[in-house]
Amino acid sequence: MIKGARKEMIVVRTANSRYFDEAYFVLREDTPRHHKKSTDILNEANRILAETVPDAPSTLKKRNRPWVTFVVGGFFGAVLSLIVTLLFI
Repeated sequence: MIKGARKEMIVVRTANSRYFDEAYFVLREDTPRHHKKSTDILNEANRILAETVPDAPSTLKKRNRPWVTFVVGGFFGAVLSLIVTLLFI
C-alpha cells in the first residue's frame, strides 16, 4: 500500500453504450492546475472514448463482405462453367 499518494480520477458513466458501463481516467500529476477544468477533462475523456469504440456500420460492412464475395464468386463460376460448356458442345 502506498502512503501519501494522492491521485485524481474522473469517472465517465455511459448509459447508451453497448460496450462500456463506466470508464475511469486517472489524471496525470504533472498537469498544470489551470488545465484541470472539468469541461476540458470531460472533453478529453469523451475524445478518447470516441477513438476507442469501434464503429457499428464498419463492423457490419466487414461482417457482410464475405457473403458478397461468396455470391459474386458463385455467379462468375456459373457463368464460366456455362461458357466452357458451350465451347465444347
